[in-house]
Formats: sequence, structure tokens, C-alpha cells
Amino acid sequence: MKRIYATLLFTLLFSAYAISQVITLKGQVLDANSGLAVEAVEVTVGAAVTYTAADGSFELAVKADGQNLQVNFKAPGYRDNTLTILPTANKEMDLGSILLTPEALDLNQITGEDRIPVITLPEGEDEGDIESENISGILSASRDPFISAAAFNLSNGGFDIRGYRNETEVFFNGMPVTNLDNDAVYWSVWGGLNDVTRNRESTIDLSANAYSFGGLGGVTAFDTRASEQRKQRRFSYLFSNRSYSHRWMGTWSTGMQPSGWAFSFSGSRRLAKEGYVPGTFYDAWAWFASVDRKLGKRHLLNLTTLGAPVRRGQQGAGTEEVNDLAGTNFYNPNWGYQQGKKRNARVIDAHQPLVILRHDWQMTENASLITTVGTQFGRYGRSGIDWFNAPDPRADYYRKLPSYFALESSAVADELTALYQNNPDLLQIQWDQLYEANAMNGQSWEDTPGIWSQYVIANNRSDTRKINANTVYQNVVSDHLTLNFGVQYQNESTHYFRELTDLLGGDYYVNLNRFALEEGFDIDFAKNNLNDPEVVVREGDTYGWDYDINARKNGYWLQGQFSYRKIDFFATGSFSKTTFWREGKYRTGRFPDSSYGESEKQEFSNVGIKGGMTFKIDGRNYLYGNLAFITRPPNPRDAYASPRQRDQLVPGLTNEKVYAAEGGYQLRSPSVKARATFFYAQINDALKINRFFLPGDISNFGTYILTGLDRRHAGVELALSAKLSPTLTLNGAASIGEYIYTSRPNGIFIQDDDGIIQDRGTIYIKNFYVPGTPQTAASLGLDYRSPNYWSASITVNFFDRNYIDFSPERRTADQVFGLEQGSEFYNQIVNQTRVPDRFTVDLFAYKSFRINRNTFFYLTGGVTNLLNAEVITGGYEQLRFERQDVERTGLNVFGPRYFYAYGTNFFVMGAVRF
Repeated sequence: MKRIYATLLFTLLFSAYAISQVITLKGQVLDANSGLAVEAVEVTVGAAVTYTAADGSFELAVKADGQNLQVNFKAPGYRDNTLTILPTANKEMDLGSILLTPEALDLNQITGEDRIPVITLPEGEDEGDIESENISGILSASRDPFISAAAFNLSNGGFDIRGYRNETEVFFNGMPVTNLDNDAVYWSVWGGLNDVTRNRESTIDLSANAYSFGGLGGVTAFDTRASEQRKQRRFSYLFSNRSYSHRWMGTWSTGMQPSGWAFSFSGSRRLAKEGYVPGTFYDAWAWFASVDRKLGKRHLLNLTTLGAPVRRGQQGAGTEEVNDLAGTNFYNPNWGYQQGKKRNARVIDAHQPLVILRHDWQMTENASLITTVGTQFGRYGRSGIDWFNAPDPRADYYRKLPSYFALESSAVADELTALYQNNPDLLQIQWDQLYEANAMNGQSWEDTPGIWSQYVIANNRSDTRKINANTVYQNVVSDHLTLNFGVQYQNESTHYFRELTDLLGGDYYVNLNRFALEEGFDIDFAKNNLNDPEVVVREGDTYGWDYDINARKNGYWLQGQFSYRKIDFFATGSFSKTTFWREGKYRTGRFPDSSYGESEKQEFSNVGIKGGMTFKIDGRNYLYGNLAFITRPPNPRDAYASPRQRDQLVPGLTNEKVYAAEGGYQLRSPSVKARATFFYAQINDALKINRFFLPGDISNFGTYILTGLDRRHAGVELALSAKLSPTLTLNGAASIGEYIYTSRPNGIFIQDDDGIIQDRGTIYIKNFYVPGTPQTAASLGLDYRSPNYWSASITVNFFDRNYIDFSPERRTADQVFGLEQGSEFYNQIVNQTRVPDRFTVDLFAYKSFRINRNTFFYLTGGVTNLLNAEVITGGYEQLRFERQDVERTGLNVFGPRYFYAYGTNFFVMGAVRF
């Protein structure tokens, strides 16, 4: 018996020793740029620490318990590096050469707003025997040259990845920030906070992620926790000729302190008296504060708050006619001179701060729970001129242009053309005349004292209030299985109303529908709010419309990721329920029974299923494929036929159905990174809403609704990053797609103020291209990185097969009745407008100076569209089309409007970090 006990005791002791044996890690740390040894690098594994010698070598004794070890390398002037290793049975492990990237060449410190264009440089990789270890999965998407090119170089030409818009889920510290009412993300909410929004993970596909089920266009997740911010004090100044001329930015981040606290603060100021487009201005601030508190070894609490108040003048899209008259593609009808100073009528005034509380709980070594609760609130306004009983004040109103007069007299049109060309200020808003018209107005409303303004400035507000929560549980069950489970809750209310902000010299305005008065209806019918007997409104009052769109969403998702030596695969499922309703604050005279109070709640249940597989040929070559089926609810804002007036739903409201697939090949080697991906997505039962200003009035809208709209997004993405030499890299990216509509939807036309619904029948747009993005886009660039801490790049971009948005009315049977199919005039009416293809050239340069051990000065500069190419990024056909006039004279006074990319533009930035 004693012998048995002795044997058991020996076995236990031996097992404990085997599990917790001490091994020695060895290696050498080198500069990734020069290849020289780096001295005094801090090497840590848990509490064990050592420093590299003059030749960069180190030895560190650590306890090995059979689990992965995190080996951390830190040195002043270099980016941190972390290796994950699995100890072997040997007493020594040689890690070989570990490369540290100098911060002087860390171009990740330059964001898209800073760097125009941006080419993300790949980080150094360890070169070892790739067959000797378990093959890792595909590397982070942030290193993908296609994403870098698409986000910065190609975006200047209006390119959208895979033709998608509003298809990406966005999270801020784990909280979803995508709007429920329209699926949009307002990136301006954190504009000007570049220093603290660098930490992000992005995917553009159907792959698995740790945050949610994911959107059709992937996921972008920002991590702004104070403990994750780079420890630094940084100040920068940027000068450019783009939207704003000046930007000042300052940031202070402490990193995690021994006391368990971490703080990060940042702020910026962006300013332009006039931007690249005449009449625009920019006046923005930004602020950010984040605090972390470490609670024991397993809990971390973070509070982040940020905001970016902004006021900026907008540009407008111009027709070819007005652009030719003004002599520029950047004609802007939104401004004019007031007492000798430029004033813009269309101004965005917004401030929608975020407050986010996040709790990280490391439950066990392999299980974690992240819970985030946050809110967003504030204002978003877009101003414009409103008028009552007066001529249309818009500078480019069609009845003021030569083409309108040419319908009857070419001589008058020629005289007017000469007048505008010799007096271009006449093409702008005549502010002094508006003030004079108000002052001279002899009318009054029911003997109300003072001046009844006929022209005013109104601010169309859409103020959102959100309360969102998200919790994600992750369990690394084994080396082969990781489970994720998440719960999301979103509660959103958007308050839509019109605010009277400037009476333009008058004393009051009226809250009436002038069309109802013109048509002889009684006063009650013309009132916008029967609940308020007072129709006179003054500055600061609400008028026109006032309602809320409320939405709630509960979502659940479960994901399993499986990893083996040669194959990885995953499966993800989701279920969500969305509820929305309209709440009217006004009882309108036109729709007294369907405009006031809460409408019936609409509920939509949705599911998502996706899965994928990656076959690892070796540590450098991968084959992968993903499949998905997703249903999703209609956008609440598009679900109502005329939400400003009443709660009537769009007929046939139903869930969208999405069928998607993708697959490809990826190469990740030290010298070459390449990817080829084929993608396909079929989206059925979508809505398309065209809201437009009725002729001669911005206060009254009409709506053209397309139901049963199907579209297909298919194509191939190619990406390449190849080191031609230690200092020269070739970067390339291309997307060749076909994004088309695959159905003939039904058209419904609704005029807001009388509620008349017209069935326009079949809209013949099958095989039309999805507008607003090049179907073909490519980028090819050379990037040089000098050993002396400077870099320069040149990139050539190509854009082709871009189409402007179309008017559905021109694709009805009525518009081509009696015309021979395929005739010149038939094609002129029906064919979709394609914009010319274009090449652009971009330059970028970067230089870093190391002042002392911890202080660096960065100097960067870039030129976009060096050759000043005329690039149309998008546009739209006007809904109104007068066939008889066009057929008789060949003139279309309602020609399409175009948006142009900036011509040659630049930026220069200096930054100091210490």
C-alpha cells in the first residue's frame, strides 16, 4: 500500500512539474525598416520581464502550464508587438527574429480624413517555417489593400463597395449606432475625432465577426476605450482647400495606470470661411472624453462621451445649362449676396452626442461577457427658403433660365444667356430682393399687426433620441470551437418638424397650406394644425409638420466558429423583431382623422442564416466561401406614403429578402498579398422612395413609390500588394461589377397635400443599373518607403459605368405611347443616363522626425485629382418631364442634375506627439 501511495504521489508531483515547467524564451528584436538590432526593448510574459541587449537578443524564463503565452514587446519609438505562442516540451524556445515597426513609419496614425489618398502599409511579419505550426486563419481585413483603396482612393469617384449603401452594421464600443428609421449611419457624429477613432475592425463581407450577425456589407466596430488608446499627447494642424481650410486637433491619453485608471481626451476645431465649392462654409467643433476603471483582475468599466457640433453650408447639384452659364461645374444655387456678403440658404446645423457605458467581464480564462448601454440625442437641421404668396426665389428655377424662354423665342433666350454670362451674380439668390419684398408687402393676416413675411428661412429638423443596449458572450470552448451569443435592444424616436428660424425682416408667418387657400377651401381645411386655433407663427415656432417616427428592435444571434489545421468554418443564426409607428403632433385640416396621435403599430419578424468555410492550403494560400439568407423589415421612414401629413402605409409593405454568396482566393506572404473574390447578392421586395419638391414650391412634397423592386449585385474584387524591393511596394485594387434591377416594379404617385393616390402601373426599369456608383473602378499605385523615415506614393484611379438616378415616370407606358420602340426619341426618353469614364491621379508624401526619445514630429501632404479631371460622382433626373415640349423643340427644361468630385485639391498637416 505504501508503494502505491508513493507511486501516486510521484505521479502527481511529476504531473504538476510537467504542467508548470519553466522554459526559457530566446530571440532577437530587429527594426522592421532597417533590420538593425533594437536595444532596451521591454519583453514581458505576465509578471516576468526582461530587456534586450545591445545586439537585440533576450532570454526570459517563464512558467509554462500548457496554455498559450502572450509575449509582449515594447520600446520607445516603436509600435507594440505581441506574439502568441504554444510552449513545446523543450526547455528552450527560440522565437527567432521579432520585428518592431518604427512609429516614425506608422502610417496607421494617418487617417482617411488626414491622408488623401491613404494606402495602408503592411506590418512586418515573422518569417518562419509555415508548416511547423498550426496554420492561422485569414488575417485582419484592415490590412486588405482593396479596403484601403476603396475607402480612400476610389471613394473620391463615388465608389461604393459592391454597390452597397447602408448595408454595413456599425458599432461604437459595442453599441449599435445604425439608425433604425433609415438604416443610415451618420459618420459626422464623430467627425474631427481622428486621433481617438483609429482603433477599429472592419469587414466588407459575410464572414463571422465577434460583434453581431453582421450586415450584407459587413461590420465596422470602433473601440475608443481609454485603456485601448495609444499613450500620448498629440497636437496637429491641417490646412487644405477642401470642405474646410483649417483643422486644429489635440489629444491626451494616459493608457492604463498602475492605479487601475485610464483617461483619454480629445478635441478639434474645423473651419472654412468658404470651402472648395463657392458659397459653402464649415464651422465645426468636436470633443471626446473616455474613462476606464479596472475593477479587480476580471472587470473593466468604461464611460465614453463624444460630440461634434457642426454648421456647414451645402452645395447643390446643377444642370448642364446652369453650369455652362456659370462657367463652372461647381455652380451652387444655394447662396447669394446679402449686403455684399455671401449667404447660404441651405445650412446643416447638427449636434448629436453619444454617451456609452461599457462593462468587460473576463468570467474565466476562456469566457467573457461584454455589455454596452448607451444613448444618443441632440439636433439635426437642414434649412431652406420657404415662401407663401410670392414668386419662386430659387436662383436656378426653370422659368428663369434661357431654355424655358427658348421654347417660344430663341432671340429672348440668347439675350438672357448673354445677361447671365456677363452678370453671373444674377444666377444666385437675390437676398436683398427678398428682404425688400417682405418690407413692401401690404398684406396682413386677419389684421395681425406687423409685417407678414412672404419669404422666410425654415429649418427642417429630424432630432433623434436613442437608447441602445448590446451584450455579447464569448466562450473559447476548445482549440477548435468558439461560441458567441448576443442580444441587442434598440429604442429610437425621431422627431420630424419644421422650425421658423428667420423672418427676413418681417414680423410673422402663417401655419397654413397655401395651395388649399388658392383652391378655395375654407380656413380649417388649410390649417396645418387644427388643435391650435392660432395660425400666426414667429421665429422659433414650429409649423408645417410635426410628428415622430418611433421604432424598437430586439435581436438575438448565435455563432459557432470551428478551427482545424486545414479548415475553418462557421455558422451563424439570428432572429429579430422590429416594431414601428408614427405619432402625429398636428391634426391637419386635410387629413384630420389620420394625422394626429399614435398610429397602429407595425411589427416585422426577421431571420438570418449564414455560414462559411476557409480551406487553408498552407499558411499563405487560402480558399474561402460564404453563403447567407437574410430577411429585413422595411425602413420606417419609407413605410408611410406621406409621413408629414398622415399615417397611411405604403401598399403591400413586406420584408426584404436577401440571398447572398461569395468566394475566392487569398494569398498572404511576406512579399505579396493578393485577393480575388467573387460576390453575388439578390435583394427582393425592396422599396424605392423619390421625395421631391413640387414645381415652384419647396414646402409641398410629392412622393413616387416603387414597390416590388428587386436588384442584383454581382461581380469580382481584385487586390494586390507586392513588395518590388525592400523600399518599393506596388498596390492595386479593382472591382468589376454588375449592379442591376431585376424586376419591373409597380409605381404609385402621391401628392402630399391632397392625398390623391395615382397608380402609375408598371415601371419599365428591368436591367437598369443601380445608380450612384461606378460599376467598374480600379486603383494602381506605387509606394516608396525610405530608410530615412519618409515615404511617398502615387496612385492612378479609373472609374467607369456610373449611372445617375432615374425618374420612374419616364419609364411608364404613358410617356412613350405612340412612339416606335427603338426610335431616337423613344431612346432619349427611356434610356438611362451614363456619365463619362475618367482617370484621376493622387499623390501623397510623409516625413517623420524623431526629436528625442519620446517626441516625434510628423509632416504629411497629399494632392487628390492632380490632373483636375472632371469626374461626375452622381446625379439624378428631375421627376418632371414635359414630353410635348421636348418633342416639339428638342429642349428639356427639366434636365438632369449632376454632382462633381472636387478638382485638384490638397492638404498639408503637421503633428507633434510626445
